[in-house]
Amino acid sequence: MTKEELSKWFLDKFNSCYQVVHKDYPGSIFMYYDEQFIRQKKLARVLNEEIVYPSKIVGTCLFELDYKNGWINCDHNEIWLFFRKNYSINYNNIQTFIKNILENHAKSQTLTPADNQVTYEITLLRPTSLRFNLRTKKLF
Repeated sequence: MTKEELSKWFLDKFNSCYQVVHKDYPGSIFMYYDEQFIRQKKLARVLNEEIVYPSKIVGTCLFELDYKNGWINCDHNEIWLFFRKNYSINYNNIQTFIKNILENHAKSQTLTPADNQVTYEITLLRPTSLRFNLRTKKLF
């Protein structure tokens, strides 16, 4: 895959997630990817209807964002391994590539807005993920 195709794939995943705030982790935003929610969201847009967010957490947690500290966790199986297979096996190369995608995305001001967050009162298990710091420029 080309870098442009990889960037599009990543941003499609990132922007298709719904955001979850958990009372036990107030500094983090968990981003869940669910095919059924994506279909419902597209249909709501076509029909000019309000988007209805899930009443319980469904799907896969692909990202955990820590805006205060500038960290992002990416799901190892769904995100990281995809980049290892299609881009590079080098950790630093993948980290830099994802960081650049998010920096460019933030510059274009098309990051998913934080107003579509849902708070759940359940026990949330941390996803298997790789964490890296996005700080050279504060993204969020």
